[in-house]
Amino acid sequence: MTDSANIKAQLQACRSKEETFKALVTLSKALPRLSTEEKIEDNKVKGCESAVWLIMEENNGIRHFKADSDAKLMRGVLVAILSLVEGKMLSEIQAMNLTIELEELNLSSYLTSSRTNGVLAILDRINKA
Repeated sequence: MTDSANIKAQLQACRSKEETFKALVTLSKALPRLSTEEKIEDNKVKGCESAVWLIMEENNGIRHFKADSDAKLMRGVLVAILSLVEGKMLSEIQAMNLTIELEELNLSSYLTSSRTNGVLAILDRINKA
């Protein structure tokens, strides 16, 4: 997965909604698809406009995430979110202000209120996972 500094630089360089959209669609290609078996109700994030699945695995206190969505734009947003939290311990994730981190990624113009609610549901699940 692409590192958060690279993703941040890519998204901050966008000067329009169209550029941000293109960047998110490009990022979406970096997210491996989940299998049908992984796309179960328990892994589905409630509150998202599009279908979003999030799986967390922990190994020696280090958290690893897999995610998928039926919407390209949301897949790109997931790549951005997961780049911030992948490979960190829960305490490190909870110490971060993920909302501010995402604001710095220049996504606010692209996130409608319903998409913002979905992103908040994803962040909430990551913080509790």
